[in-house]
Amino acid sequence: MHQTKHPTTMPPCRWGAVRQCRLAVVSALVTGMVLVPAVSVAAATPTSTSIVSHPTAHEYSNMRQPSTTLRNPANQSSTKHPSHKPKPTPTPTPTPSNPLAPHAPVGLYVASSPELAPQSCQSMTTPLARSTHPVFGVSSGAPAYNADRPNLRATFEVSRSSGEPLLTQSVTFVGSSARFQVPDGVLTDGAYRVRARAEDGAAVSEWLPWCAFTVDTSNAVPTPSVPDTLRISTGPYSGFQQCGAESGDPAVRTGNSLSFAANPTPSIIGVTYPNLSATFEIGHPGQEPLIRKTEPVWPSGLVFGAGLAPGTLTPGSYQFRVRAEDGNAVSAWSSWCAFTVTE
Repeated sequence: MHQTKHPTTMPPCRWGAVRQCRLAVVSALVTGMVLVPAVSVAAATPTSTSIVSHPTAHEYSNMRQPSTTLRNPANQSSTKHPSHKPKPTPTPTPTPSNPLAPHAPVGLYVASSPELAPQSCQSMTTPLARSTHPVFGVSSGAPAYNADRPNLRATFEVSRSSGEPLLTQSVTFVGSSARFQVPDGVLTDGAYRVRARAEDGAAVSEWLPWCAFTVDTSNAVPTPSVPDTLRISTGPYSGFQQCGAESGDPAVRTGNSLSFAANPTPSIIGVTYPNLSATFEIGHPGQEPLIRKTEPVWPSGLVFGAGLAPGTLTPGSYQFRVRAEDGNAVSAWSSWCAFTVTE
């Protein structure tokens, strides 16, 4: 019997079953399964030049498996990808056992004395104290930071540069600032550090970074003596009215050209204080000074003086005081001299 050669691309199905074979393949592509024909590859015509290898039903099944897990229709739940959107931090609610901490103070500084300019801890230069009882101070920061804390305090911690603690002191804020002066007997010449934080009862802020400073009194100028013989003049030819005189307190008029004067005491006359000057404070009794003026000693070296133009002071009760200065060397303040200004 003559045999007809099958095309090389024909699947291994008899010609009589070609239609059913093709339907089986299409059905397998749709359903993910292939029905294996009833004939084996060996039953194909032996004169075929090549045989196309078809995947088995098992291979088709593996190829058609989905790559993700389907959700369970029983509970209709599925795995969700985590969200990468940041969540806002909730604002804590203060309670008596967990009060909100105050804001940390700002502007930590070191000064050789209360009268001298502060040296900022944020500068590139290490603060230098020319006395063994320097002053430390901070500010509460912006007014809105701690405005609702009437009991706000600042705590300062002083230690040696090695870390050995020496002193911890807490002081009340006056307005927006707080400061304290180291008492005698705590510091000597050497290297130290200081830090501060704000406290409101049990609520405390973070500590500020340590501020290194140095105490060096080797080049300190001796403290000048307190000026004396305070007096007031109403003009260049009117003479002076002495403070504390038995005749009573000096009296001047608002239209006078006023001069305030005092004498350096003998211990500060000469070359010991080459930059000697005096600071005058003038104001109402019991109030902050209205005027603060610093003037060099007169060329003679025997008089401190400061003047006010006519009309500077309105009628009322006033007082003034003076102290001697030469750089970091500052005397104590003199006693107040009371005087009256009239029309």
